[in-house]
Amino acid sequence: MKRLLALACFAALAACSTGGALLGGGGSVGGRFAWHCDGGHSFTVGFTRNSALVSVNGRIYNLVHAQSASGARYSNGSVEYWEHAGQVQLSGIAGGPYVNCRRR
Repeated sequence: MKRLLALACFAALAACSTGGALLGGGGSVGGRFAWHCDGGHSFTVGFTRNSALVSVNGRIYNLVHAQSASGARYSNGSVEYWEHAGQVQLSGIAGGPYVNCRRR
């Protein structure tokens, strides 16, 4: 049931988004991407203009765009998604940080 809710949220998010510029490492506005990281960890992320919805371990985190010297960074104060120079990491979650993440 939680997976279905997560998918419904991402579908609604994609339907409401408008086209736009690419983010840091190629994530487009309204796009949804699956990542696989060291240690067998995985998560998905979907983007709006100023936020990212991260789905991991059956939970969804709404992260807002945060200032970064380079790359694309999103945070809610405890969970952080950072994409920089082709590398992605997710920190602040149980079992994390998720590092060396690659697109699936």
